[in-house]
Amino acid sequence: MKKLTRIDWDIIDARVRNSCKRHGFKTLSIGLLSIVIEQIFPEIQDQLHEAITDGADDRGIDAIYIIEGEQQAEIFLFQSKYRDTHKSCDKTINDSEVMKVSHFLNELFEKSKFLMKCNNFRLMESVQRIWELHEKGKICRYKVVFCSNGGYFSPSAKVIIDSICESAPQVSFEFYGADDVIRGLSIESRSPENGVLQVIGKEILERSDGDVRGVIASVDALSFINLIKTADGQGIKRHLFDDNLRVFLGVKGGFNPSIIETATSNDSYLFWYLNNGITITCKNYSYNKGHINPTLRFEDFQIVNGAQTSHSLIEASRLGVDALNDVVLMVRVYATDRADIAERVAVATNSQARIQSRDLRANHEILKKLELAFLENGYFFERKRNMFPDKPENKRIDALKLGQILLSYELKEPDKAKSESDSIFDSRFSAIFNDNMDISELIRLFELYRIIERLREIYISDYGSAPESGRQHQYLVYGHWFVLFACNLLHLKSGKARIPTDKDAEVMVEEAISVVASACSQQKAVAHYQMFRSPKTKDKIYAELSGKQLDLFEVIGESVSDSIRPKSMF
Repeated sequence: MKKLTRIDWDIIDARVRNSCKRHGFKTLSIGLLSIVIEQIFPEIQDQLHEAITDGADDRGIDAIYIIEGEQQAEIFLFQSKYRDTHKSCDKTINDSEVMKVSHFLNELFEKSKFLMKCNNFRLMESVQRIWELHEKGKICRYKVVFCSNGGYFSPSAKVIIDSICESAPQVSFEFYGADDVIRGLSIESRSPENGVLQVIGKEILERSDGDVRGVIASVDALSFINLIKTADGQGIKRHLFDDNLRVFLGVKGGFNPSIIETATSNDSYLFWYLNNGITITCKNYSYNKGHINPTLRFEDFQIVNGAQTSHSLIEASRLGVDALNDVVLMVRVYATDRADIAERVAVATNSQARIQSRDLRANHEILKKLELAFLENGYFFERKRNMFPDKPENKRIDALKLGQILLSYELKEPDKAKSESDSIFDSRFSAIFNDNMDISELIRLFELYRIIERLREIYISDYGSAPESGRQHQYLVYGHWFVLFACNLLHLKSGKARIPTDKDAEVMVEEAISVVASACSQQKAVAHYQMFRSPKTKDKIYAELSGKQLDLFEVIGESVSDSIRPKSMF
């Protein structure tokens, strides 16, 4: 691994310190961790603080992020090490740091009672959720990510890692280093990478149209795996997917059990027929025409479609390469120097896969109108991620964030704001974003939410290591969308036409927090993350405002009749 340059160290150090200031993190290691998590999971946003477990009794785990699918779950465990001087960047990840993770995994898999007695609220909540996933029969895969601006694993630490992976095949390790961070901070600065794929027989077809050429080929799946896997064989080269619209957007960005099953089954020869294949853009490609089994070479390439297939093949290879001997993959390679053509290929290939995402909605007419309307009022609406990075933070309104605000407040679905945020740019798009919006009320609503968000950040900064300290603001950690929902009920109850601002808004937020706290504080045994993922918690809040009482376990468990909601309450 090459030594980190002084300039790169300066860039990372500045970004890390800025992240600490922006999020209120107390250590540079967590500042680095936040950058890494946001690069891997661009949609994490308000869940960042929930994921971080760093603090007293954290068992060597600085963050846990869980992506739950219908049949499986991907669990990411993070440990971060920040080297605060350029000279110290030669330090490697040592044995003791890896052993801490190993001990945690042992306790986790053995369901040790000691984990439930640790003094780390968010670690306990995450552990409890993981155990519940196992109890539901879901297949869990664990990715341990060590992030650092320093050196790689020490040789002895790598021996321990190999031993863990051998005894627990559901666990894999990855090192996210300074090069990865820099690449994520500036995609334009990436170094061009060349690649080679092995074509099967003469199964290759080429076409040329002026400033773009294309080739479709059947290739050996193992050669593709070698193309995309990291040098240690444990992970995937994420920078090869910088132009891919789908990668790491929720669980769809991970592996797919059906793809793995097809690739490793006795019918693996059917893979070519059942899979849509991979799309690659590059500057140039070449191969020996007319030859049997030619090698297809390409320069400065990106994989713009096929992230899920790529992840799945890497996962399947961990089961043994022999299982993939008969797998043939369809690959489309397009060569052009025109950036606009490469971008159109990326969008078109993802659109044809019927993926409804924020990226594909970014140029929707209603979002463009919102951008103009907000601009007239001194705000910057980011229909694309980070459209206005140089503008004041308190004047930037992210499209996803606004969608979550509207989903919680207007549509009264605070439980969906986090757990089903993908639907904001899919099934709920037209219900959330429409021409009937009052821009002045949207700004009032945004500022109301900013009060909640600011109080949440202050509480997490002050009590992050023990958020269950008994103060009613503890419910902001997981339940801030429900606080916004409660604000809606209080506003309707007031009978006033407009959303309050300034001091009146602050008073309403505090009252909403009090309502949520009273509604949810009766049963301390219920995990907060579980409480605020349940739509029935809304019934508890309705009941609190209307003077009715419900048992919280009843809210979390069996359905509560809509009859408890007084039709004329407001």
